[in-house]
Amino acid sequence: MKAKAFVALSLALAIGFVGGFVAARQSSQPQTPSVEEIVKKVQDEIDASGRQVVVEVWAALQLLKDAVKEAPVPPAPMPELERKFAVVQERLSVAVETLLIQTFIGAIEKTTAVMPELNSLVFERVVQFFNADRNEVQNLREKGLTWSSIIVGYGLAKASGKPAKEVFAAHAKEKAWSKVALDLGIKPQALSKSLDGLFPK
Repeated sequence: MKAKAFVALSLALAIGFVGGFVAARQSSQPQTPSVEEIVKKVQDEIDASGRQVVVEVWAALQLLKDAVKEAPVPPAPMPELERKFAVVQERLSVAVETLLIQTFIGAIEKTTAVMPELNSLVFERVVQFFNADRNEVQNLREKGLTWSSIIVGYGLAKASGKPAKEVFAAHAKEKAWSKVALDLGIKPQALSKSLDGLFPK
């Protein structure tokens, strides 16, 4: 009788240990974000870049008001104001371009959320196209970066000639890709050209 009780107790302990081990393993594995969570994250990234676009629009508006205020009578060339406006116009163009690219890639992000099996294909494409370090890309994903951020980040690194680590570090600080693009001195269309060929036509 004692032997049977001992066996039963040992079996119960073994089952409990195995069950606890499996549960611990499952809880330690990263949970796959829901579609809603991923969409919210992409939207937050777009908002961050959008706020920088608003800053650039505001700067352009102030310059336009200055043009009205300082306009000579009769009308005459205003080379200094024209130079300033060209700079503001270029900055606004870069900020908007970055925002639009983020939005476009955001649609792809949603597709991978609905069909998680596509993540491996996107991963391989990013590594191949940017000649990126596989471990670096994996680390960025584990840190929670969206494919939108990863692609824009590598695109800006390619366009600026800066190391990818430096670009991603700048984003970790600024939180807005449009701001990072401006700080890197990216010119209009440079980001678009750096991503040309990434998505098969």
